[in-house]
Amino acid sequence: MTNQNLNKAMTLTSLLLLVILFQNFDYANLAVPMTPVDAQVRVSHAKELLGKKYNGSFAHKAESIADLHVTIYQDVYKRLPKQYKSQAMDLTHTIITEAEAHDFDPVFVMAVIKTESSFNPKAKGSFGEIGLMQIKPDTAEWIAKKGKLAFHGKSTLENPIENVKIGVAYLNYLRGTFAGYANKYLSAYNMGAKNVRKLYGKSEKPKEYSLRVMKNYKDIYVRMIASRMTTIAEND
Repeated sequence: MTNQNLNKAMTLTSLLLLVILFQNFDYANLAVPMTPVDAQVRVSHAKELLGKKYNGSFAHKAESIADLHVTIYQDVYKRLPKQYKSQAMDLTHTIITEAEAHDFDPVFVMAVIKTESSFNPKAKGSFGEIGLMQIKPDTAEWIAKKGKLAFHGKSTLENPIENVKIGVAYLNYLRGTFAGYANKYLSAYNMGAKNVRKLYGKSEKPKEYSLRVMKNYKDIYVRMIASRMTTIAEND
């Protein structure tokens, strides 16, 4: 084989290897060029949620993760069903930017998504709830109009990106309605503001749903920090 033919064969082999590597590349390990998490907003909301329990919490420990957006992306990528993994970067960007726009910790938004749908964009609720954040079409239409968001019927809620935008906007509305009391606005997200007011009027406090969200909030942080520590150990 001549040197010219050998070079051609080597070039072809290299290209084939690159194609194979590209097809099998683990996108969860990609350093994602997206909007970083606003540390001040994240910490402020985490303190609102945890109060005196913030110091020493996993939300507190996450302050050491400078590129938290990458860790969030990795977690979102892993949780999404296979057919939606190609949207992981856009979804992560939406979670982070919408959380920041409404002064939420993005991990809190992830916790609500985990509680509502376990990151399944096709999830359907028994009362007509749709998508990642399990929103009813009539609620979505109302909050979309109020927040000047796009809404074109049920199909809008089947889009993971639009679903999160509307869901976070609704959470923000409820947060304002209940003066930042997490138990109240989380319970209202689950059962409606009127029902929450009725329960409090009877001196009853709904806790189950908010406790589930907060457990997921902690679990996501624990998982992300453990993942980061494993990565650091492997690179030492």
